[in-house]
Amino acid sequence: PLPLDVTYFNYDDIRWGSADHYKEFEEGDIRQFSQLALNNTAVYQSYPTAEISLSDYDNSVRDLEALPLEEALSLLKKDCDMDWPVQTARENYQKHGSFTTYTLPDQEIYKIDYFDVDGDNKDEAIVHKNYNCRADGGSTSTDIVKDNKIIFSATGDDATILPAETSNGFYVEQRLSDDSARCCSTGVLRSRFVLKDNQFVPIYEQEVKYMQVQEPESN
Repeated sequence: PLPLDVTYFNYDDIRWGSADHYKEFEEGDIRQFSQLALNNTAVYQSYPTAEISLSDYDNSVRDLEALPLEEALSLLKKDCDMDWPVQTARENYQKHGSFTTYTLPDQEIYKIDYFDVDGDNKDEAIVHKNYNCRADGGSTSTDIVKDNKIIFSATGDDATILPAETSNGFYVEQRLSDDSARCCSTGVLRSRFVLKDNQFVPIYEQEVKYMQVQEPESN
């Protein structure tokens, strides 16, 4: 860690670490915490490149194969003796609709975001998934769902899809390749996708590295 005073940084700069959950509650003094990750224009990061290394994505359009809820839950119960996956599946069904069963029984939906990715002024469903009945943190992946079809999937290590500055496309973020066995990533590979000829294609990517800081010891 660099011996920098953590009061130089804002809560908005925190990406992971012991201070992360305090962003939501605006509690405490930031000087208590040591692990911060930066996403700040005042701090050096890498430069974007048009040489795309990201390969763990699928930009084909696929039909959504959603099972009836009780049938999907029956399969899930056979594969898993835990209660929470069944409860989560029911909650997703009630909140977001019948299409949510398409991930069962193998994967659970832990979050669904909604934003426009193709410029039609209509929000698509951004479906964040993880493995059901996992013994550890698993590895997340994300689908974009539109009109009961999957129009894009990011399947890399802890892959997630984030909104871009415009309604044409999005960002895909996933762990750096050398971080797969670590509990906390040292950064992300961020790839910008846009809609071109009815298909989402990458136009540039950038490695975003985190830095760790801690308050210097007082003499």
